[in-house]
Amino acid sequence: MRLLNWLFRDGMVTIEGLIIWRAVLAIAVLMVTILLMRWFLRRLARVFQRWGKALRERRTERLTARAAEIQEDTPYDLLFLHEKGFVRARGTGRSITEIYAQVENLIRKRLNIVIKPGTYFVSSGSHQNMVTRTEESFTIYPCTTRDLHIKASCINAEAPIPGGRDRFYGVAWVSDDLARFLEASKDADPMVVQAGVWALADGYSGHDVQSRLVAQDQFGHTRQAVSDAHIAEARRVLNRLGMRHNL
Repeated sequence: MRLLNWLFRDGMVTIEGLIIWRAVLAIAVLMVTILLMRWFLRRLARVFQRWGKALRERRTERLTARAAEIQEDTPYDLLFLHEKGFVRARGTGRSITEIYAQVENLIRKRLNIVIKPGTYFVSSGSHQNMVTRTEESFTIYPCTTRDLHIKASCINAEAPIPGGRDRFYGVAWVSDDLARFLEASKDADPMVVQAGVWALADGYSGHDVQSRLVAQDQFGHTRQAVSDAHIAEARRVLNRLGMRHNL
């Protein structure tokens, strides 16, 4: 009753009452608008989801038709499948000796995939590319993604070493000499391989390699990550292959 008396006085709406009614009306309109916008955005999101799903389905059907000659029991090189568009290869940096990789099968066929030494994951930024140094074989089922931990070495020595926030999109192939060295040294220590890779890809000497790559302990003390023995072993492999180098 007191509220009504405050809103109405002598049968007329007071100024205070008019302000309150306008505020209530504005709030009501705002709430209705918000509800309508939420409903509209949900409907729009569903439309885009259906549209995106339809596009993916058409792409999958198109790629599967193009992959008619792909046999499910035959192993295929990752680089070949990537160039054909049948898989998508991505990666995330971890360290100078390993990369986290994701390979997505884009067709409705099971794929047996081989990653050969010399296949490198292409940097999406200013960090180094990462080249595989051992052979990896795996199977991916239709329209699924496989996560992999791949042993790798850095190329492009002057660029930053990849870390956990660095990304890689796509794969490519190194030079023939570098691929031969990686095949010949696939069972060697990672630092031996890294020394040889930088020697071939960047023209590094043994001193350059040891100066570029240092290890740090928990107390901040640094030491050479690549020893004289690592350099000597990389040099031996390169000499055996008849390759010119500065190690």
